[in-house]
Amino acid sequence: MKFFDELKRRNVIKATMAYIVVAWVLIQVLTVILPIFQAPEWVLKTLMVLLVIAFPIWVIFSWVYEVTPEGLKKTASVSTDASITDITNKRLNVIILVMLIIAIGVSFLNKSSPGPGNDKRSSEIVHRNSIAVLPFLDMSPGKDQEFYSDGIALEILNTLCTFKELTVVARTSSFSFKNKNEDIKSIGDQLGVDHILEGSVRKQNNKILISVRLTNAQDGFTVFSESYTDELENIFALQSLITVDVAKKIASNLKLEGNAFRERKKTNPQAYESYLKGKLQFVNGPLNMKPGEIMKAKKYFETAVKLDSSFAEASAYLSLAYFNLADWAIPGDDIMQRRIALDSAKLLAKRALSIDSLSSGAHLAMGSYYFHEYDWLKAEKAKRRAVDLNPGGIEEKFILASFLAQFGQNEEALQLDREAIRLDPLDPRGRVKYAKELYHADKFDESISVCKELIEEHPSLNGAYQFLGLSHFGKKEFEEARWAHMKFLELAKQDKMAAFFRENDFQTAVMKIFDYHNNVEELPILKHNITKAVFYCYIGDKENTIKYILEVYDHHEPQISFLRGSRFNFIKDDQRIIQLYENVGFNAYDAYKKAENS
Repeated sequence: MKFFDELKRRNVIKATMAYIVVAWVLIQVLTVILPIFQAPEWVLKTLMVLLVIAFPIWVIFSWVYEVTPEGLKKTASVSTDASITDITNKRLNVIILVMLIIAIGVSFLNKSSPGPGNDKRSSEIVHRNSIAVLPFLDMSPGKDQEFYSDGIALEILNTLCTFKELTVVARTSSFSFKNKNEDIKSIGDQLGVDHILEGSVRKQNNKILISVRLTNAQDGFTVFSESYTDELENIFALQSLITVDVAKKIASNLKLEGNAFRERKKTNPQAYESYLKGKLQFVNGPLNMKPGEIMKAKKYFETAVKLDSSFAEASAYLSLAYFNLADWAIPGDDIMQRRIALDSAKLLAKRALSIDSLSSGAHLAMGSYYFHEYDWLKAEKAKRRAVDLNPGGIEEKFILASFLAQFGQNEEALQLDREAIRLDPLDPRGRVKYAKELYHADKFDESISVCKELIEEHPSLNGAYQFLGLSHFGKKEFEEARWAHMKFLELAKQDKMAAFFRENDFQTAVMKIFDYHNNVEELPILKHNITKAVFYCYIGDKENTIKYILEVYDHHEPQISFLRGSRFNFIKDDQRIIQLYENVGFNAYDAYKKAENS
């Protein structure tokens, strides 16, 4: 008891409580502030470790020393009459009380404000004038038109995206509730929207009947319910009519004249069906790089174009499929096949734009056209135009963000990614793209943090391991990079390459991969010139890195844009690369942007 009484007399207990409360408040405040300044994750962790280390020092200090009017003195040297421990006690009580009030306030603000650090939980916040379009029911007699009902819902969703005043949740998130028995309010809470659109489609012969119901997600009351019928060839006009009616019910002050709703031509019903099948297959949009999915989508778009050569969207998306085939599915040494694919892609892009200059898809295709021509300024303008025409479209935002990140406009790129993620909160692939842009911006710690969160939630998401490995390599953390590359290759079914990373250190693994590829068997991932350049970059082989970068240029491959990344800094003082910067137009682009921003 005597020891405990002495602790109380020296205010050790109160000082300890004050320290804990102040430390808690400091951590709460930093948790809110640091993400705003995009501070790396290690900053907060380091401060927390320092606070823990300082804790026993503080306790010992409060036992040994006492605050007196003359300053700090050892407690043993202060007489009982001269001691002001009672006053110090009261001051500590005030400090504890004030700090607790601040802590409660900060906690409240942190929960009520989304902030940059809360993108992952943004779906918990309900946006005003917002909507999610659920998959429509197939009410056709044979119940064999599910793709059509899903496709109609997707097209209405895409048309709603053209209203700048509306927040429209993307397809991946809203369609994730298909065949799930969840109530409207629960869906609204998860997606952060105040309206839900449901519907059904009945297609018979050359007629179509579309019924829709708009529900307030907060109270469950029906806002609007209507049925529409027309000839199949008038499907575009019918969709526009439904979209305008729904939008008016959500917000009466929408500026309809500013959303480019115009007279839409009639289209061949079979062409439209094939186009819908292609769009539903093209799951990841124009960024898709999986050869199998690209080929399936390509066949549907080809059929649509063959049946209706004046169908702008079909030509645009067929163009994008051809560009992806040329860039990622056709080996770099198959020059003839690649040239055929590129010629087809460019012809279709120009055709789509000539048919409909207000099609965002046509401008995406033209963006790829100019990118492959190394006309970076026109590529950027086309991609920006696509975003302007479809301000709620996540495909357009991600594509523009990817371009801007490669060309040094990092903050705008990251902001576009964050906007897209808010529109598609349940799709983890959006956060992979965000990690990619963080990597391009050399924000390696933040990219690693995003990737680790993704891996914890989705252990089989190979893209998260890819950019985890690249970001660790950017920090020269080779052991962590080795492990992440191994996991990425395992999930990508590249077992032979994964084994090299599993059994060796990072640089040895890369050298053994090249030895195996050159002397035993060609590895699929090394059939592209840019991949060879990247792997030679890993081991600091300057000559071979430059050799394959020049191969990328000689074959006029668009991946020449990779050269702008910091991982290639070690070759950028070479005269061949200095000349290459001039030849491909990087210097002209940078000079133009500098003048534009000055």
